[in-house]
Amino acid sequence: MKLSLKYKVLMIVILSVFTAFSLYYFVTKLQQEQAVTEALIDYRNITREYGLDAVYKSKEYPIEVELYPTAHTEAILERWKAISERYPELDYPKAAIEAEDWLTVEESLEDTDVLKEVVDQMYEDSTIPPEGAGASFTTLFNYIKYHQYDTQYIEEVLIDLGIEPLKETD
Repeated sequence: MKLSLKYKVLMIVILSVFTAFSLYYFVTKLQQEQAVTEALIDYRNITREYGLDAVYKSKEYPIEVELYPTAHTEAILERWKAISERYPELDYPKAAIEAEDWLTVEESLEDTDVLKEVVDQMYEDSTIPPEGAGASFTTLFNYIKYHQYDTQYIEEVLIDLGIEPLKETD
């Protein structure tokens, strides 16, 4: 039984179309799974960084996650707000916080140049540190996020500027 040339060409075209659609479907599915994985990682990081409670309503496309602030979150925001009230160049994303858009909130604290400018200005404004003392942007970042005093004088500078309350002694 001989197959006609038209039939062979038709079969090749059909197989090519089927292969192209299958490839398109699997590539699209793979990209969607990768996007979901990246989004879940972003949510995991945000919940960890801000001490948020999370309710995952859907871990598949479209992802639905509700984030709720905790006392830990409020403490971070209070430190951030106290500094931004004195140094407004450090953006306090009030609208994003009220909208509970935590991904935008996180982006607001990523400008290392602004953090460095603010911490340098804090050291200049304070009467505590000796001439030439300073700190890196991570000093301010770690104070806001983790309430850590990771360099010399930062706690004293924060108290001197009225950002942190004076420590009570026993």
